[in-house]
Amino acid sequence: MCQKADKLVNRAAKLAKILGEEFSGCSQMTLKALQETFGVVDQNVFMAATSLAGGVARSGEVCGALLGALMFVGMLHGRRRLERTSESEDYSKCMDLAIKIYDEFKQTYGSVRCKDIHLRLFGRVYDLRNSEDLKVFAESGAMNKCADVMAKAAEIAAKHIIKIS
Repeated sequence: MCQKADKLVNRAAKLAKILGEEFSGCSQMTLKALQETFGVVDQNVFMAATSLAGGVARSGEVCGALLGALMFVGMLHGRRRLERTSESEDYSKCMDLAIKIYDEFKQTYGSVRCKDIHLRLFGRVYDLRNSEDLKVFAESGAMNKCADVMAKAAEIAAKHIIKIS
């Protein structure tokens, strides 16, 4: 990668970490970092990412950081009109890119599930729907480790986005 590309990748990762530590909300902060880094900001898409945090509605399923990264890929390369997937160049390009990001993220963490990533990073799973567990999660500093996951998701996405640009 050239120096300019490296700077963009590093900026996306650093911004995701900073935003994640300050505001939390893995899906939104990863998305926001990528939006700001690439200068493609859409407030409605940012708002739409809210419910994906904590592994989709705090369920611990697919990691919100990964989902935020994939939402940004859709913003850049998603289908622009109603058309069959088999006939859409945008759909194919977006999926090819999304698959690369998904696969690298999964390889990095061994899973794409929030619960599995919790277990790997914290040695336990937090039930983010339970107010007591959420409080323990926040007080333990776990959010900072999640900010590292946001940074990695933004880094992976930025790297692959730049490769196809």
